[in-house]
Amino acid sequence: MPLLEVQNLTVRFHTRDGVVRAVEDVSFSLDRGETLGIVGESGSGKSVTCLALLGLIPCPPGRLEGGRAGFDGTDLLSCGERHLRQVRGRRIGMIFQDPMTALNPYLSIGAQLAEPLTCHGQLGRRAAWARAEAALTEVGLQDAAARARSFPHQLSGGMRQRVVIAMALIAGPDLIIADEPTTALDVTVQAQILDLIRGLQRARGTAMVLITHNLGVVAGACDRVAVMYAGRLVESGRVTEVFRRPLHPYTQALYRALPVPGCRGTDLYTIPGQPPRLTRAEPGCPFAPRCPAAAAICSTPLGLVEMTPGHWTACVRMQRGEL
Repeated sequence: MPLLEVQNLTVRFHTRDGVVRAVEDVSFSLDRGETLGIVGESGSGKSVTCLALLGLIPCPPGRLEGGRAGFDGTDLLSCGERHLRQVRGRRIGMIFQDPMTALNPYLSIGAQLAEPLTCHGQLGRRAAWARAEAALTEVGLQDAAARARSFPHQLSGGMRQRVVIAMALIAGPDLIIADEPTTALDVTVQAQILDLIRGLQRARGTAMVLITHNLGVVAGACDRVAVMYAGRLVESGRVTEVFRRPLHPYTQALYRALPVPGCRGTDLYTIPGQPPRLTRAEPGCPFAPRCPAAAAICSTPLGLVEMTPGHWTACVRMQRGEL
């Protein structure tokens, strides 16, 4: 039985400019100890998908329109706020995208790390502070006692990112949701952070959902990948299979946009056109206006189809064997 099984998740934002269809009928599953990468351009619905699972969508304007998210036998979308607060931080840890805004500038690092342990009644205040210092050591920060007494503005970007990782892991969760944990970091620190997350994950047998727009990160850190575009899943499968033979034109375009070693002086490939406005309910494939292989059949309703064992695509032309 999967640790997390999301079925037909739909999230919309009701604004003055219309209804924004941020997430449309998204389904995926995650086993214990597995890492799932969710990739796509900015605005494709990656972060909204995971924030909805934890009940962190602002309402209004956000609204959960449908779906189910089974987590170890509990539906996260209907269990109620009281039960959800017992799950957040304790059984599901969240690594937020921007470590500076994720940390409270008025509280010391140690106080923020100890808070999940005291709130969930796992440890007393003194024991929680000692555990916070140990957690800082585990994520590679030197002089943990001094760092625990520091405030967020006194740490570098890489150090703040390590603190956010420690905060997500300190209660020993079964699942980590990492929302672009390396976006604001330089390449060297990115590699260190990814190695750190993978090492802690393996040591604890923790499952992880990794949100990113970087296919290179997915290739090095994930077991399976789900590709999102305009709030919908367009392809999913094992990383090795999707990278070896991407089936959806959007996945192929993302793959073409990767820098190629040894090709200095050549222009990087860019996907033509712009993502669609999510306030418009258009039938068929949302990528069709930007797709070089688009045809009249692409206006038919979307649906993921399993082309090979475990490899799914929403491209109608690929499903019909035309590509």
